[in-house]
Amino acid sequence: MKWSPQQDKALKEVGAWLKDGSNQVFRLFGYAGTGKTTLARHIAEQVDGDVLFGAFTGKAAHVMRQRGCHGACTIHSMIYRPRGERSLEEPNFTLNRDSDAATAELIIIDECSMVDMELGMDLLSFNTKVLVLGDPAQLPPVKGGGFFTEAEPDIMLTEVHRQAADNPIIAMSMDIREGKRIDYGRYGESRVISRREIDSSDILAADQVLVGINRTRRNFNTRIRELRGFDDPMPASGDKLVCLRNNKSKGLLNGSIWTVSAFYGERKGLLKMDVVPEDESSQKRVAVKVDPAFFQGQENSLSYAQRRKSDEFDYGYTLTVHKAQGSQWDNVVLFDESRAFREHQIRWLYTAVTRASEQITIVA
Repeated sequence: MKWSPQQDKALKEVGAWLKDGSNQVFRLFGYAGTGKTTLARHIAEQVDGDVLFGAFTGKAAHVMRQRGCHGACTIHSMIYRPRGERSLEEPNFTLNRDSDAATAELIIIDECSMVDMELGMDLLSFNTKVLVLGDPAQLPPVKGGGFFTEAEPDIMLTEVHRQAADNPIIAMSMDIREGKRIDYGRYGESRVISRREIDSSDILAADQVLVGINRTRRNFNTRIRELRGFDDPMPASGDKLVCLRNNKSKGLLNGSIWTVSAFYGERKGLLKMDVVPEDESSQKRVAVKVDPAFFQGQENSLSYAQRRKSDEFDYGYTLTVHKAQGSQWDNVVLFDESRAFREHQIRWLYTAVTRASEQITIVA
C-alpha cells in the first residue's frame, strides 16, 4: 500500500503506542473515506499476536467482516458468556474472564461512539490494548453512548483518499460535510429523488429505511407492516424489531435489530415472544416480555415500575438516524428530515448517508 503522509503518521504513532505506550486506549478518528478500516487491517497484520475485531451492533460487525476484518463480532459476544441452565432459550450473560479478549495482543473497535460507560469499562477490564475507530462528523451518540469519544482523538484523519472519493456514497458524504446541496439525480447505484418518485417496491427492497423523527418512524413502520402482510397491530412471527434499552444480562443492546422467531401472546399484561438477533448467528434466541404500549407509541404513559418489568422493543422496519448510529446496511432508503435538526442538520444528513455501505436512495 502507498500511504498518504497523514496515514503514514497514523501508522507510526499507533506502532509506537503498541510498543511502549502507557495508555490502554488509542483513538484513531477520521471522516468516511479516510481509510480507518484499511489502516486498522494493516495494523492488525503487523501485530505479533492475536487481534480481535469488534463493533457495538451485529450489523456493524458484519460490515467489518465484509471489509476483511476476519472474525469481527459484537463487543457483547466478545466479552460476555451465557450462564445458568436456561442459556439456550433465555440467556443470562456475565463477563467471560476466559474470553480471547484476555489473551489478545490488541482489540480493534469500529463505530466506537455507541459504546457506553458500562460496556466500555467491561471491555477495558481485560487490560488488553484497545484501538477505537470513530468519526466526529457524525451526530453525538444517543444518551449513554460516547464512552470513547469524550476524549480528543490521538490521530484525526481528514484526507479522503482518491479511491474512496470515487465511491458515490463517500462523495455525497464529503459534499454534505462541506455544506453543499445534494441535487436530484443518480450517483452511481444511488440516487436522490422526490417523494413523488418513491414507490413501495423501493421500500420493500431496502435493507433499512431511515427517517428523522419518531412520528414519521411510527407511521412508516405501520405502513411497511401492512405492505408485508401484518394486519395485527401487535407483533407476529417474522416481524422485525429494534431494541430500545440495554439489558446486558440478556444480551439486548439499544439499537440492535431482532426478528420475532415465535410469538406466544399476552400473559399478565406483557407480550411474550422469542427473538433472534440480526447478523449475529452465534447467539441463540432470547425470550422477552414487552408491554403492548411500546408497539402503540404509548410507552411514555407507563410508570417506572411498569417499564422495569418490561423489555423494550418497537418495530424496526424504519429507524431514526439517531437509533441507526453504529450500524450500516448495504441498501438504505433515507427520507430526508434534516431540517428538523437545525444546528445538527449537516451532521444528521452526513450520519444518515454513511449508514449505507453499497447503495442509498435519498427521498428529499
